[in-house]
Amino acid sequence: MEQVKTSKKLIGTDDKSNISNYKYTNYCEICPLCKDDLLYLPAKTARNLGNISRLVIVKAISNVIHLLDPLTGQTAQLIGEAYWRDPIRPVITAARSRMTRFVVLGKEPVVLQRNVSKRTTTRKLRNQLATLTVAREDDLGVNDVQFEENSHIGYLMKSGDVCLAYDLTETRFVEDDAEEMRSTGKLPDVIVVRKLYGGVAANEGDASKKRIWQLQRLDVEVADDLKSARAVKMKGEADDMDEEDFMREVEADKEMRSQMNLYKSDLLKKKIQEGSNETMQEDGADDDDDDEEDDQEIKLEELLDGLAMDGGPDEEDVSQEEEGFFGFGEGEKAARDGINYVGREEAREVRALEVAIPQTSFGKELDLKDFKFL
Repeated sequence: MEQVKTSKKLIGTDDKSNISNYKYTNYCEICPLCKDDLLYLPAKTARNLGNISRLVIVKAISNVIHLLDPLTGQTAQLIGEAYWRDPIRPVITAARSRMTRFVVLGKEPVVLQRNVSKRTTTRKLRNQLATLTVAREDDLGVNDVQFEENSHIGYLMKSGDVCLAYDLTETRFVEDDAEEMRSTGKLPDVIVVRKLYGGVAANEGDASKKRIWQLQRLDVEVADDLKSARAVKMKGEADDMDEEDFMREVEADKEMRSQMNLYKSDLLKKKIQEGSNETMQEDGADDDDDDEEDDQEIKLEELLDGLAMDGGPDEEDVSQEEEGFFGFGEGEKAARDGINYVGREEAREVRALEVAIPQTSFGKELDLKDFKFL
């Protein structure tokens, strides 16, 4: 979502020919919000959006801003005109340093009978709510601090899962209104944002190499304008971290990857070639689990086989091209069936329809007068 402004300035004019020369300047301002940002809406804006909670998460951004209440599952859309009339800045940005790893200790399903708003939440979103009992991953074995909060992705969680969340107990908001609500205990302590899968949840060092999927990329030439080797190394590490964050978002959001092509990784291809019978899915998809199926996890049927573009044509196609279609040389099949054959070069010289003479399969001319056309 963006806002475009155009200015017009007169450079010169010719009164005799009535011709003027103008200079146009375009100013484009892009919405600074990003996916998973935490917002604290003004009271008026929240009422206009169906009386949604003032503490919301940015679910997606297109021509409108899609908002989600993480405690009730209610959704709303903020149009561009309303946003630019009163811009909103996030209280917490979706940066890796602002998210904390939590471990799920238990959950209890929650079904909302009705919403406070007149615009009730859909039945599907109400059934996805659950009260999660979570603890900081760093606090395990150190203290017994636990939190119980509702979550819009509670149906995905089970005991032992790891998720990323905003820890509001150790955060200080810039806005006075939001800080007052937090300090008085009117805001939740934890806002669960995303579930972690596979080796990332186990905090393994080479988690990216153990994924069953991968993305294809184009070869890009990067200008080497860095002066020192240390700067080059730091830039490479930052790029790897950004790529890893993007991969985590992709594997945790089915709607986000619906317009993307995911391919089988080399690890998965190797397992398939070896005939391994073990499950190819990511960790957490146990058959004996009675919880609801994880509809956000990447399934094997979503993955495509990679294409090798540098292998050249297939041997079968080359042999057919050399020998002709169906193994016959050029014109050999036509002569065998008694059909007059016109070569490629001769066919290109045919300019009029009258030049072509209809032939039967026995080489005799057809008399079109004997046929009746409808």
